[in-house]
Amino acid sequence: MYLSSNSNKIKVFLILYFSLIVGFYFGENSSGGAYPDFIMRKSVIESFNNEFLMTFLNYDNTPDRHSPILLIIISFLNQLGIKLDIIRFIHLNLLPLLIFISYKCLIIRYSNIDKKIIFLICCAFFLSPILRSIAIWPDSRLLGLVLFLFSIYFFLRYKKNLKFKDCILNNFFLISSAYISPNFSIFFLYFYYYYIQNFKFSKKMVLLIFLNLTMSLPMFYYLFILDVNFLKTTAIDDINTLTRINPFNKILIIFSLIFFYLIPLIFRQLKLDILVKNFKISHFFYSSIFFLCCFYFFDYSIDYTGGGIFYKTSHILFDNASLFFIVSYLSILLILNIFKFNLNNFLLLIILILSNPQLTIYHKYFDPLLILLFLLCFEFKFSKEEMINKILVFNIYSFYFIFLILNFFRFLI
Repeated sequence: MYLSSNSNKIKVFLILYFSLIVGFYFGENSSGGAYPDFIMRKSVIESFNNEFLMTFLNYDNTPDRHSPILLIIISFLNQLGIKLDIIRFIHLNLLPLLIFISYKCLIIRYSNIDKKIIFLICCAFFLSPILRSIAIWPDSRLLGLVLFLFSIYFFLRYKKNLKFKDCILNNFFLISSAYISPNFSIFFLYFYYYYIQNFKFSKKMVLLIFLNLTMSLPMFYYLFILDVNFLKTTAIDDINTLTRINPFNKILIIFSLIFFYLIPLIFRQLKLDILVKNFKISHFFYSSIFFLCCFYFFDYSIDYTGGGIFYKTSHILFDNASLFFIVSYLSILLILNIFKFNLNNFLLLIILILSNPQLTIYHKYFDPLLILLFLLCFEFKFSKEEMINKILVFNIYSFYFIFLILNFFRFLI
């Protein structure tokens, strides 16, 4: 493959990085929400600059429902005399760091796969409209995701080398990511599922729990003792509690996003005989029952914003959610057909739902998290090693390029 030589993979990286610089220069906002969110946060940063303690202790009264840590860092750098645009440019370079740590995770997981192929797959994240936008207009999700991927990296190292220090580092980076983006905190269930299996209730397990609790104490103190619970801040007012926490909304939306981010992995990858081999009539029955239960209680509205690409597209094309429901149902069928039915996968699906307790669900919470979880953590009924190839490189670049163009195109609608 032409792109697989070392010199050409570096050219790909530099060209894509340069495109990000161009996007920074022109103020790209391809995701749509990153720029207005940052403008809102500028006022909070100013408040931290002028009255830090008052802003910190009353942060739940600000319009931002994200962690204040990134804004505090920006405020600190700003007070050192560093202009906001320079800080934005520094933040921009978290995206290449995310690509680097994604690459490091994948080469641990797929040690026998051509590293050039893996590198090119990771570089495709430069084309993500979500990542580009939250890199150019600082959002805590990007830094949180980078730290979370470091936690996965050390977890994969532990599984490979069984060195306890990697468990310590896994915990450290997981909790650090939760301080930046609280959605990641629930992933401790996934890691501890493996730790309990290996350590039982030994001294090592007690040490990990102690470390986790100790590092988490400042966050609990801030949220519940000082009662600065910014997690309760909502983007939409006048919504009843049942609608806010409705798990059936989250299930169908998240499953439709799973279908979306599976596209580059399975399109032209899976042979028809694999799908036929794994298919069972019972899949129709279980999928239908599960879907109908979710459908009955689904009450998400287009007015809430978010909802994912299929939900929005369905309302644009048909002024209703019919396309979205079809895709959600197909996603349930696909998951039953190609995912292994085990505790590992079930736990990950539950975590994805629990990690998004808020009413509104956006792509930025899943891109490229889902693709990386598919490759690193989820277990399929076929060999994932066979998927890491030149076809996947083509698929993932096509996927993100089309996704980027569609995001630009929607501003013309």
